[in-house]
Amino acid sequence: MLQNELLFSIIVPIYGVEYYLPKCVDSLLCQSYTNIEIILVDDGSEDKCAEMCDQYANIDKRIIVVHKSNGGLVSARQAGVAVSKGEFVVCVDGDDWVDNDYIETFAAAAKTYNPDVIVCGSKYSWDEKEIIKPCNLSAGYYNRTKMETDIFPALIHTRNGKNGFQGQLWAKAFRREIYQKQQLVDVVVNMGEDRACTIPTVFNSQSIYVCESNGYHYRQIGTSMTKTKKPLREDGPEIIHRHLCNALDMNQYGLMEQMYRATCHSLFNVCKTQFYGKEGYWKTCRRIKNILETPIYKESIRKARFKGSITLNLMLFSLRHQIIFLMYLYSKI
Repeated sequence: MLQNELLFSIIVPIYGVEYYLPKCVDSLLCQSYTNIEIILVDDGSEDKCAEMCDQYANIDKRIIVVHKSNGGLVSARQAGVAVSKGEFVVCVDGDDWVDNDYIETFAAAAKTYNPDVIVCGSKYSWDEKEIIKPCNLSAGYYNRTKMETDIFPALIHTRNGKNGFQGQLWAKAFRREIYQKQQLVDVVVNMGEDRACTIPTVFNSQSIYVCESNGYHYRQIGTSMTKTKKPLREDGPEIIHRHLCNALDMNQYGLMEQMYRATCHSLFNVCKTQFYGKEGYWKTCRRIKNILETPIYKESIRKARFKGSITLNLMLFSLRHQIIFLMYLYSKI
């Protein structure tokens, strides 16, 4: 058992997950490492989540509850980190859960190596099975020099879309003073918002430690804040493109080329999800063509290059030649 030295702030954004919330919070209360604060952010949930959060706060003094009007995942996390006091910030989605030694693993790495970011693997969890998703990086300590050679060339997007840095906020611990400075300004973006925070945080860090463990359970459902099937904001990729270009030195490590690829990939996802809306097919097609005329999108489509992936090259072909029917077909998969 480690001495409880560092304080870890666990931020849990919550909306519409009353059925899954107990397993999430109970897994945090059962952590073997006890020097934690659990910040439950009720993002205007219309079910019983708000009441459940208050009940948990009455049970354990380490729980802090923030009630706010609905503003989306980014604003919920921002509200959580605003009241946090820990040396490290850990993000857990309200319908997911973690192993009992999840924070202890992070604390051990923090005590031994003193990194700015700690990363672990995860398990994708369905009702009937789990699939282990280890971190793409080899376990161990990365100083700034090793980060520049092993991480930054694949920080945003690789040429084949594989084995890049995993940009989700969960399954990581961040030094709070660095993480808090990298929040996305536009709080209503509903795709890629994790990477918009994670990537600048990593870029502005001096060291990372990668754990061998896979202690985060990512639940596969369709009702949470991060997993709902609905049209994505058409300006989302543009907002994140601008945000990352302002936050990073894009002239290093091939980051600009990576950015073009990431923007095209996100743009294709935005286009195909427009068919999840209630508009008719032809009206949706016209709107997608208007979206593709956005200057940043046109530049990214023109300059992006993929290699070693038929899927990504087909995606890029459909964007360049505005083959909307192909996007429609992908929306049905």
